[in-house]
Amino acid sequence: MRETMTTPRPARYLRPGLARTAAEPLAWWTVLLAVYLALVSAVSPGEIAVGALAAAAGAAAAVAARRVLLTTAPGTGPRGRPVPPARLVRPLALLPAQIVSDTARLTVRGAPEGGWSPLAVAPGPANRGTATLLLSTSPGTYVGLVDPGRERLRVHRLDPRPSPFERGLRDAGLIGSADPRETGAAANGNGERP
Repeated sequence: MRETMTTPRPARYLRPGLARTAAEPLAWWTVLLAVYLALVSAVSPGEIAVGALAAAAGAAAAVAARRVLLTTAPGTGPRGRPVPPARLVRPLALLPAQIVSDTARLTVRGAPEGGWSPLAVAPGPANRGTATLLLSTSPGTYVGLVDPGRERLRVHRLDPRPSPFERGLRDAGLIGSADPRETGAAANGNGERP
């Protein structure tokens, strides 16, 4: 039997994620510093120092925000992973038309009373945050309550029917259907009925 002898690997192979971990904040820092320097009227050593410090703070915030948004909740397994951005392309293409439509409706007819509806949301903090942001972007809807324990959002709509944008988010798997037992214009933001 032939014995094989293994040679120790160089340190660069022991931690392959280190380069990626350092590359992300460095990329953010570089982009933010370049934007800062492009916006100042006269580039001086003082401006470069201020820009470098501001870019470092911005890079740290960007990396921290991305890590928080892409971290899944403990125990959720593969279902807690964020909805892939490619699945949100179609609904995002509908968003500008939804904003214009809601703005025109509010401008011409004024704000009707509207009503509250519960919506299921895909598991995980990134999905809850994405759904809350996207649903609240248009003037006709906003998220009034997030229930992470039940993976539910309570959404106020001016129109009781789901918009094409909301249906696109449902088709993408970011949100689910409303529970018919909980739907109703009489429900308030806490899920209680007056």
